[in-house]
Amino acid sequence: MRNKGMRWGLFLAAGLVVAVLGLSVGRGRLVSAQDAAPVVSGQPAVPAAAAVAPGKDLLPHFSDSVRVGVILKIISAVYNGDPLPFSKDGVVFDNREGRLPDKPLGYYHEYTVLPPRGTPYVVTIGEQTYSIEVPPSGNRGAERLIIGGGAVLYYTPDHYRNFIPLQVVR
Repeated sequence: MRNKGMRWGLFLAAGLVVAVLGLSVGRGRLVSAQDAAPVVSGQPAVPAAAAVAPGKDLLPHFSDSVRVGVILKIISAVYNGDPLPFSKDGVVFDNREGRLPDKPLGYYHEYTVLPPRGTPYVVTIGEQTYSIEVPPSGNRGAERLIIGGGAVLYYTPDHYRNFIPLQVVR
Protein backbone atom coordinates (compact mmCIF):
# COMPACT_ATOMS: atom_id res chain seq x y z
CA MET A 1 0.00 0.00 0.00
CA ARG A 2 2.85 2.34 0.85
CA ASN A 3 4.37 1.72 -2.59
CA LYS A 4 1.11 2.70 -4.32
CA GLY A 5 0.92 5.97 -2.35
CA MET A 6 4.55 6.69 -3.14
CA ARG A 7 3.98 6.13 -6.88
CA TRP A 8 0.90 8.38 -6.80
CA GLY A 9 2.92 11.08 -5.01
CA LEU A 10 5.69 10.86 -7.62
CA PHE A 11 3.09 10.96 -10.40
CA LEU A 12 1.56 14.14 -8.97
CA ALA A 13 4.95 15.75 -8.33
CA ALA A 14 6.07 15.06 -11.90
CA GLY A 15 2.76 16.38 -13.21
CA LEU A 16 3.10 19.54 -11.16
CA VAL A 17 6.58 20.20 -12.51
CA VAL A 18 5.34 19.69 -16.05
CA ALA A 19 2.26 21.85 -15.42
CA VAL A 20 4.27 24.69 -13.88
CA LEU A 21 6.53 24.69 -16.92
CA GLY A 22 3.44 24.78 -19.20
CA LEU A 23 4.37 21.50 -20.86
CA SER A 24 2.44 18.37 -21.67
CA VAL A 25 3.35 14.94 -22.94
CA GLY A 26 2.76 14.42 -26.64
CA ARG A 27 3.99 11.52 -28.77
CA GLY A 28 6.59 10.55 -26.19
CA ARG A 29 8.05 14.03 -25.80
CA LEU A 30 7.24 17.16 -23.87
CA VAL A 31 5.48 19.86 -25.85
CA SER A 32 3.92 23.13 -24.81
CA ALA A 33 0.22 22.91 -24.05
CA GLN A 34 -0.32 25.58 -26.69
CA ASP A 35 1.11 23.27 -29.34
CA ALA A 36 -0.99 20.26 -28.32
CA ALA A 37 -3.44 19.14 -30.99
CA PRO A 38 -7.01 20.37 -30.50
CA VAL A 39 -9.60 17.73 -29.76
CA VAL A 40 -12.76 19.79 -29.70
CA SER A 41 -15.09 18.89 -32.54
CA GLY A 42 -14.29 21.41 -35.25
CA GLN A 43 -12.53 23.84 -32.90
CA PRO A 44 -9.13 25.37 -33.69
CA ALA A 45 -6.27 25.24 -31.21
CA VAL A 46 -5.63 28.27 -29.03
CA PRO A 47 -2.94 30.21 -30.92
CA ALA A 48 0.44 30.38 -29.18
CA ALA A 49 0.34 34.17 -29.28
CA ALA A 50 -3.14 34.49 -27.74
CA ALA A 51 -3.32 37.56 -25.54
CA VAL A 52 -4.23 36.96 -21.92
CA ALA A 53 -6.84 39.40 -20.64
CA PRO A 54 -6.32 40.71 -17.09
CA GLY A 55 -7.89 38.43 -14.48
CA LYS A 56 -8.19 35.48 -16.85
CA ASP A 57 -6.65 32.23 -15.62
CA LEU A 58 -7.51 29.72 -18.37
CA LEU A 59 -7.09 29.59 -22.11
CA PRO A 60 -9.37 29.56 -23.93
CA HIS A 61 -11.23 32.20 -21.94
CA PHE A 62 -14.54 31.36 -20.26
CA SER A 63 -17.38 33.89 -20.03
CA ASP A 64 -18.10 32.55 -16.53
CA SER A 65 -15.41 33.37 -13.97
CA VAL A 66 -17.14 31.29 -11.26
CA ARG A 67 -16.77 28.17 -13.42
CA VAL A 68 -13.08 29.02 -13.97
CA GLY A 69 -12.66 29.27 -10.19
CA VAL A 70 -14.24 25.83 -9.72
CA ILE A 71 -11.91 24.30 -12.35
CA LEU A 72 -8.81 25.93 -10.81
CA LYS A 73 -9.86 24.73 -7.35
CA ILE A 74 -10.14 21.15 -8.66
CA ILE A 75 -6.69 21.36 -10.29
CA SER A 76 -5.21 22.69 -7.06
CA ALA A 77 -6.88 19.97 -4.98
CA VAL A 78 -5.62 17.23 -7.30
CA TYR A 79 -2.02 18.46 -7.27
CA ASN A 80 -2.04 19.07 -3.51
CA GLY A 81 -3.66 15.72 -2.74
CA ASP A 82 -6.64 17.42 -1.07
CA PRO A 83 -9.92 15.52 -0.76
CA LEU A 84 -12.50 16.05 -3.48
CA PRO A 85 -16.26 16.15 -2.87
CA PHE A 86 -17.40 13.32 -5.16
CA SER A 87 -16.52 9.65 -4.69
CA LYS A 88 -15.96 9.24 -8.43
CA ASP A 89 -13.47 12.13 -8.63
CA GLY A 90 -10.12 10.78 -9.77
CA VAL A 91 -11.43 7.61 -11.39
CA VAL A 92 -9.80 6.50 -14.61
CA PHE A 93 -11.40 7.99 -17.71
CA ASP A 94 -11.05 5.27 -20.31
CA ASN A 95 -11.69 7.39 -23.44
CA ARG A 96 -14.09 4.78 -24.90
CA GLU A 97 -15.25 7.11 -27.66
CA GLY A 98 -11.65 7.86 -28.65
CA ARG A 99 -12.19 11.63 -28.64
CA LEU A 100 -8.95 12.31 -26.76
CA PRO A 101 -5.50 11.31 -28.00
CA ASP A 102 -4.94 7.58 -27.62
CA LYS A 103 -3.05 6.85 -24.39
CA PRO A 104 -2.66 3.78 -22.17
CA LEU A 105 -5.50 3.01 -19.78
CA GLY A 106 -4.93 4.96 -16.57
CA TYR A 107 -3.44 8.02 -18.29
CA TYR A 108 -6.66 10.07 -18.03
CA HIS A 109 -8.55 10.74 -14.80
CA GLU A 110 -11.86 12.57 -14.51
CA TYR A 111 -13.17 15.07 -11.98
CA THR A 112 -16.62 16.57 -11.46
CA VAL A 113 -17.08 20.26 -12.30
CA LEU A 114 -20.19 21.40 -10.45
CA PRO A 115 -20.52 25.18 -10.19
CA PRO A 116 -22.85 26.52 -7.49
CA ARG A 117 -26.55 27.02 -8.22
CA GLY A 118 -27.19 30.33 -9.94
CA THR A 119 -24.09 30.03 -12.13
CA PRO A 120 -24.88 30.69 -15.81
CA TYR A 121 -25.64 27.60 -17.84
CA VAL A 122 -24.95 29.26 -21.16
CA VAL A 123 -21.19 29.65 -21.35
CA THR A 124 -18.89 30.95 -24.03
CA ILE A 125 -15.51 29.24 -24.11
CA GLY A 126 -13.15 30.75 -26.64
CA GLU A 127 -15.49 31.52 -29.50
CA GLN A 128 -17.89 28.62 -28.95
CA THR A 129 -21.08 28.90 -26.88
CA TYR A 130 -22.34 25.89 -24.93
CA SER A 131 -25.70 25.37 -23.27
CA ILE A 132 -25.06 23.27 -20.18
CA GLU A 133 -27.83 21.18 -18.65
CA VAL A 134 -28.79 22.15 -15.12
CA PRO A 135 -28.06 19.07 -13.01
CA PRO A 136 -30.85 17.66 -10.87
CA SER A 137 -30.33 18.10 -7.15
CA GLY A 138 -27.76 15.64 -5.82
CA ASN A 139 -26.49 14.83 -9.32
CA ARG A 140 -22.94 15.41 -10.58
CA GLY A 141 -24.17 16.99 -13.79
CA ALA A 142 -22.52 16.82 -17.22
CA GLU A 143 -19.37 18.89 -16.72
CA ARG A 144 -16.04 17.16 -16.19
CA LEU A 145 -12.36 18.04 -16.02
CA ILE A 146 -10.05 15.40 -17.48
CA ILE A 147 -6.41 15.42 -16.42
CA GLY A 148 -4.07 13.35 -18.57
CA GLY A 149 -0.68 12.24 -17.36
CA GLY A 150 -0.83 14.74 -14.52
CA ALA A 151 -0.32 17.63 -16.93
CA VAL A 152 -2.78 17.78 -19.84
CA LEU A 153 -6.16 19.36 -19.10
CA TYR A 154 -9.47 18.98 -20.93
CA TYR A 155 -12.89 20.34 -19.99
CA THR A 156 -16.11 18.82 -21.26
CA PRO A 157 -19.28 20.88 -20.76
CA ASP A 158 -21.55 18.21 -22.24
CA HIS A 159 -20.59 14.84 -20.74
CA TYR A 160 -17.85 13.80 -23.18
CA ARG A 161 -19.35 15.08 -26.46
CA ASN A 162 -16.80 17.91 -26.77
CA PHE A 163 -13.41 18.23 -25.12
CA ILE A 164 -11.77 21.61 -24.81
CA PRO A 165 -8.01 21.61 -24.17
CA LEU A 166 -7.20 24.01 -21.34
CA GLN A 167 -4.06 25.86 -20.41
CA VAL A 168 -3.59 27.48 -17.01
CA VAL A 169 -2.07 30.94 -17.38
CA ARG A 170 -0.74 33.35 -14.82
